[in-house]
Amino acid sequence: MRRLGFRLCRVSARCSHMFSNCRVFIAVSILQSVCVDSVWNRVSRALGNLALDLRNCVIIHRSGAISSLIHVLRSSQDAGCLHSCLRSLRILADSLPHRLSICDQGGLPPCISLLSSTDPALVCCAVRAVCELSRGCSLDAAEQLSPVVPHLVVLAGDDLKAAVRQAALGTLCNLCGQGALRPVLGNAGTIKLLIVEAEAQRSVPSRCLHVLKALSLCCREAVNRLRLRELGGLELMLSLLRDCQYRSMHSRITAAFLHFCHDTAALNVLGTGGLAPLLAQRLGELAQNTEPIGELQKPREVTHEEEDRAAASFDFPPEKMKRTRESTSEDSLRSWLVGEGILCGLEDLAVDDFPSSMNMAAPSSFPISPTASSARLQSHSILQCNRPLEVEQRTPASPACIDPIPSTSSPQLGHSPIQEILGSPWPFEPRTPLPSECCHPEFPGLLLLSRFSQLSDLSSSLVCPQVLQGLLTYVTRHPHPSQRAARLLQRLTCDPSCLEAFIRTGSICNLRARLLLCESPEDDGLECNRHPEGTRELGNLLLRNLCIQAESPFGVGAVTHMMVSGTEADRLQCALSLPFIYRKDSLRRQLLRDGAVRLVLEPLSSSDLVYFFHALECLASLTAPQTVPEPCQHLGLSTKLCCYQQVMSKGVSDVMFVLDGGECIEGVRKAMTEGCEVFRAMLDGNYAESGQRQVRVCEVPSCAFVPLLHYIHGCKVGSVCPAFQDLALPSPGQDLAQSPLGSLLAAAGRFLLSAFQRELEVSILQRQLSLDILPSVYSFAELHGSSALRRDCCQFLLKSHHPPRKRASSLYQLYQTANDKQRLSCLIEDIVQDTD
Repeated sequence: MRRLGFRLCRVSARCSHMFSNCRVFIAVSILQSVCVDSVWNRVSRALGNLALDLRNCVIIHRSGAISSLIHVLRSSQDAGCLHSCLRSLRILADSLPHRLSICDQGGLPPCISLLSSTDPALVCCAVRAVCELSRGCSLDAAEQLSPVVPHLVVLAGDDLKAAVRQAALGTLCNLCGQGALRPVLGNAGTIKLLIVEAEAQRSVPSRCLHVLKALSLCCREAVNRLRLRELGGLELMLSLLRDCQYRSMHSRITAAFLHFCHDTAALNVLGTGGLAPLLAQRLGELAQNTEPIGELQKPREVTHEEEDRAAASFDFPPEKMKRTRESTSEDSLRSWLVGEGILCGLEDLAVDDFPSSMNMAAPSSFPISPTASSARLQSHSILQCNRPLEVEQRTPASPACIDPIPSTSSPQLGHSPIQEILGSPWPFEPRTPLPSECCHPEFPGLLLLSRFSQLSDLSSSLVCPQVLQGLLTYVTRHPHPSQRAARLLQRLTCDPSCLEAFIRTGSICNLRARLLLCESPEDDGLECNRHPEGTRELGNLLLRNLCIQAESPFGVGAVTHMMVSGTEADRLQCALSLPFIYRKDSLRRQLLRDGAVRLVLEPLSSSDLVYFFHALECLASLTAPQTVPEPCQHLGLSTKLCCYQQVMSKGVSDVMFVLDGGECIEGVRKAMTEGCEVFRAMLDGNYAESGQRQVRVCEVPSCAFVPLLHYIHGCKVGSVCPAFQDLALPSPGQDLAQSPLGSLLAAAGRFLLSAFQRELEVSILQRQLSLDILPSVYSFAELHGSSALRRDCCQFLLKSHHPPRKRASSLYQLYQTANDKQRLSCLIEDIVQDTD
């Protein structure tokens, strides 16, 4: 018999013949028939070796060997035999069904009893077996482990073998999956142990993940949340949320923080620790990485349903309380519904349809531990998802769009700001989360941000570039954004304490650019807005709220103090925001006269493209739109021949102009002297050209001199004269000075033909000027001293309607190529100040 057991435990090439059922049954029969520790030891070890193969493990479970091993574990007193049995049970617990089978057959209590053994090796083997059996264990198994939780905490905290510490810690982490046992674990000191272990192992994520999961589960009970907050667990989890190595656990950490939504002290810790920017960044990343799927967004899948139900918060009853008896009012309601014909019978209305059978909590409130309702949420069929960011159709009596800066004659100005805020329409419904909304990955982050906005001392901390950037990205780029984000933004704009933060951080300009203009100043190359109509109405509503706050006595005082006594950065941001938050023109003009426009223009010489975007939008909003006149139609030009050709056809030419290239161009001396003062001095004065038949003209190309000669002889710009038909502005990237039109403009200035020069400039403005060639035209005007053309360029940039980002890029290039940037700034300031 011993020889057979010895052969069974040998791991050699002949082990492949032992994979059959008969060999396993023989080993089981030996365990059941022989009561010798040495035989039990060898057969148990042989079964453990066989169980290393998955097929053999299934065969051993089917053969009934588990009960025999448990019997040996209870009966034997030999340390080696117990060691072999514990090892075999640990190996056989390779899957959740096998672990449940071992626990159901009573395999866990013998292992627990050996934890108090005096043999260190036996304790090590026992705690490893218990750790394996506790993975995904049932509530009954967890209750069996409840008495030894303090001993497991001692084993996990002592300086014993690393295997013992890791196994004891793993057992405690596994037990955290049972909500009924987590209060016991917290009382035994498990929270402190998990925090210490997570801090020690945070550099090795593979060893820290299960500890972090256990900490997240412990946040579901109020008693453990208090311990975790007092022991510094919030700071630890917040630091792990910033660590990209734990990206797979970020969703679980965020969901754990959600359980602190009614703990003001914990929210203060999380708010000051910078949780809001992290949540907003995650929202932005989620919006950019989420693709639309038909009409609905695919909710995240819920896995391990049974484990989630067992891990629900123990602060709430595990099952829904049953009704004892229907009330009299419900009976009356049922009878009335049947009597009115709304229902055919009493059986058509289920018991759960009545309000008394529902949860008595307020619809707007959220439970302390949202996970407690996860099981109920899973039972709902997800028939609808979040609607896109849209607003319902308004009646004809209601305005279709809310102007961010209404006129001063509006009767709403007679009301107080609070009345206007409370009376403003709320376009985003419903306010309570839908069941499908709770299944979306952004729900915990949005709910936490919403709770932060409800705290008076933390709402202003939400108004920072990182948070607003993430919220705006989520609202504009997510295929189906949650309406909670829009309500959060509206709550912030209605808070008077947030007004200064909105101005100081430049958030007002960002709100207008992202929501109203549907433009991203950063130009990140992604789709700017997937819901332009809904976001425009949201932007109008937010700016209206900010206008109300700014025009209140508190807002006027805050803005005035910021403009007068604030830092240079605060004054600059205040100047950029002024046109968008004030509806009263008199107050706005007064603030502008105090130097707001000059503040905006000062950094343009050394700023980036984003600042140019906001500065140009601010300046353009202060100027009246420019109405470009239609090109004038010259009357009396019925003939197809130009004036110059008509004169030359009569044969009255008496002067010949010779250019540098050798071209000879005829002209009439009288017309030349009457039409140009320079030629009058040259041809009728005391110069040598006055008596010459051929006059040499230097440094003027023929493409410029021919149109100039036609103009002197009576042709007009825009007529049928062929000399003016080929004139066109240069292509983008080409210098105006190198084009025929540029040469003609330079020649007109050289020969003092100011009227002709102005006609050419007006023709450029009316027909051919664009943002692409604007820097080139301005540089040409600056080079040749044309103040009118320089002013036309600036007015075209400020007063005409252009794409915002393209206009900002043109202004940026204009400042890069301008020789006198100070003069350019003064010209822009003069145009803005002259606007009535």
